[in-house]
Amino acid sequence: MADETEALALRLLREIRTAQEAADAKLEAFMAEQRAANAKLESKLDKLNIELAGVKGRVRKSEELLESIARVVSDGAFG
Repeated sequence: MADETEALALRLLREIRTAQEAADAKLEAFMAEQRAANAKLESKLDKLNIELAGVKGRVRKSEELLESIARVVSDGAFG
């Protein structure tokens, strides 16, 4: 009876180990997918930052232009 109990316990431990290895493999695959998705997202964010810098530059140039126009109009009206 003790031998049978020991054999069942060992079998159960092997099944647990197999299930744990399968779970570890699934987790590793999921983590690899997440790392790939994060890399893609970082690349997109970098591109958006570059585009945003360009937009900010154009907005600043537009602001400078409007300030210049306002000065010319102001000087013309009072001048």
